[in-house]
Amino acid sequence: MKLALSYLGVVFIWATTPLAIQWSGQDDWFLGVAGRILISALLIIPILFWVTRRPVTLQASALKVYAAAALGMLGGMTPMYYAAQTMPSGWISLIFGLTPMLIGLFAAYLLNDNAMTLKKWTGIVVSFSGLALVLAPQWTMQFHPHLGIGVALALLAAASHSMSTVLVKRFNRSLQLPNTHIVAAAVWLTSLVYLLIAPDFVTQLPQLSPQSLGAIVYLGVLGSLLGFILYYYVLHHLDAVRIGLIPLITPVMALLLGYFLNNEPLTPTIAAGAALVVFGLLVFEFGQHLSPRTLRLLASRWF
Repeated sequence: MKLALSYLGVVFIWATTPLAIQWSGQDDWFLGVAGRILISALLIIPILFWVTRRPVTLQASALKVYAAAALGMLGGMTPMYYAAQTMPSGWISLIFGLTPMLIGLFAAYLLNDNAMTLKKWTGIVVSFSGLALVLAPQWTMQFHPHLGIGVALALLAAASHSMSTVLVKRFNRSLQLPNTHIVAAAVWLTSLVYLLIAPDFVTQLPQLSPQSLGAIVYLGVLGSLLGFILYYYVLHHLDAVRIGLIPLITPVMALLLGYFLNNEPLTPTIAAGAALVVFGLLVFEFGQHLSPRTLRLLASRWF
């Protein structure tokens, strides 16, 4: 039951995070991400003392795990927050949904796991084709002047998160550090970087709308703190197949949330592109278990 609830928690948090990111950064995108991480850094302290009750390991091998986790938080969130101001939240979810493919690529070369088969490469091509279908019409209509930069930064964020996931798994194999310790180190390292970049962001706060402030608090408590603890817990206890289902579910949920709660576009072209992205993920994650006939049948039903 604990594992099932953790899994559902990750799905819910991942589905709602893109919209919350956009809302939290609508007044000041840097304050949105820095405030979120700082809230998590402060809240993690009592958890370390009251829940884990284990001293944080500061050996060189443990520091490598913490640095790898911080890569996913700092390198994943910072560019994603800027990107979220250039495109609908549902598109952010689609781009971030490509992380299983990026994780597979990194794992194949860094962990010697999950050899890249023809079906996996096919899934990658299908998903990126779907993403292109979603984005291409927006360039012709000049949806946002910085959309190209936003897409590049969103892909960078997804790659950073993916690399971080693989490195944490690699460095933590023998150590088995508690998830709370990894998250605590990541949020504090990230907070320190933000304080070095803009030390006055905690003292000279701009006027924030209730929606923006609420989103920052939500992400600080659930998105960064609880979300990452649950994610590393699920990552440690579940196999790749079950984890691979998460990015199949969350983009669809995020698109619907953006459409109903934020008046984001959901045209037939966008829906078709999203379907291609998810179908490509399905082929990538589970193609080795499916026969060519089954894949053709799924494709005909899907489209």
